Amino acid sequence: MKIHLGTSSWNFDEWRGVFYPEKMTAKDFLSYYAGTFNSVEVNTSFYALPRPSTVEGWMQNVPPGFTFSLKLPRAISHDKKLVHCEEETLAFLEIQQLLGDMAGPGFLQLPPHFTRERFGKVLADYLDWLGTELQKAQHAQIQLAVEVRADDLLTPAFAKFVAERGLALVLGDRIIPDERQPPGPAGKLAPDLFDEWMALMAAGAAPAFTLIRWIGDNRDSVWTGPEDRNRKFVFARDERLDLWAHRLAALHQAGIEIFGYMHNPYEGHAPISLERLRRRLEPLISLPAWPPEGWVDAPPEQLLLFE
Repeated sequence: MKIHLGTSSWNFDEWRGVFYPEKMTAKDFLSYYAGTFNSVEVNTSFYALPRPSTVEGWMQNVPPGFTFSLKLPRAISHDKKLVHCEEETLAFLEIQQLLGDMAGPGFLQLPPHFTRERFGKVLADYLDWLGTELQKAQHAQIQLAVEVRADDLLTPAFAKFVAERGLALVLGDRIIPDERQPPGPAGKLAPDLFDEWMALMAAGAAPAFTLIRWIGDNRDSVWTGPEDRNRKFVFARDERLDLWAHRLAALHQAGIEIFGYMHNPYEGHAPISLERLRRRLEPLISLPAWPPEGWVDAPPEQLLLFE
C-alpha cells in the first residue's frame, strides 16, 4: 500500500539556503520540493479555493504519483460554521475531482472552540450530508477527513461516528499551547486516538486510509528569533518519532494507505524532521523509490538537509 509523506506546505521563503537553493524563485519551489517528497499539504486552500488553472499548474510541476492534500476553506469551517455551506463544499469536491490520481485526502479542520456541546447538532448534520455526497458516483473516489481539537470531540465515540460516514479522523501529534510554559517537546499532548482508529480500520469499520499531521507546539516562540523561524532545527523529539515509525509500519502492514505531513514547529524545520522519521522507517518497511526515474526537476543536491 502506498505511503505519501510530505510537509505542511512547499511555499516557505525561509527554506531558501537550507532546503531550497538561496536564489531559487518561489515559482520553482514546487517542482524542486517534488523531487524530494511525494506529497504535500495545501494550506492556501483554507483561505481561498484555488482556481482550476492554478491546480492544473501544480499538477504539471510534479511527477506522476505525487499527491496534494487540501484543507477545506475557512468559509465552511470557521465563517459559516458548517451551516448553509453546501455550495462551497461541492466546489471543493470539484477541485478534488480535478486533481484525480493526485488528490490526497481533503480535510476539514475545526477550531478548539468548535465543541460537541456548542455545535454537536450542526456538526452531525453536516457530516451526515457530506457522507451522503461521498456515496454518489461522481464523488466515489474522493477521500475526506475531519480534524477536531475540542476535547469533547476527541473521543472514540466521535471517531466511530466519522468512520460510519465514510470519513477519516485526522490523527495528530500536537502539543496543547500553554502560555505559562515555554514551547518545546515536553508540553502536554492533545488526546491521541491512534489505537481506537486503528481498531476501527482493522475491523473494516473505517476507510482504508489515514491522514496524520505532526504539528508539535504551534507557536512562533518555538524559535529564538524571527531569523530562525521555520528554518532551524531547535529540538529533537526522538521518542515520538520512534513511536510514529512503528505506527506507520503497522498501518502499512495492515494495508492502510498513509498520508502524513510534518509541520515546522514539530522540531523547528519540517524537512529535517521528516527525514529523521524516514530514517527510522527504513529498517521497518520498504519505502517507495522517489522521485520516479527520469524526473527532470529532481534536485541536483539536497543542500543542508542531510548534513
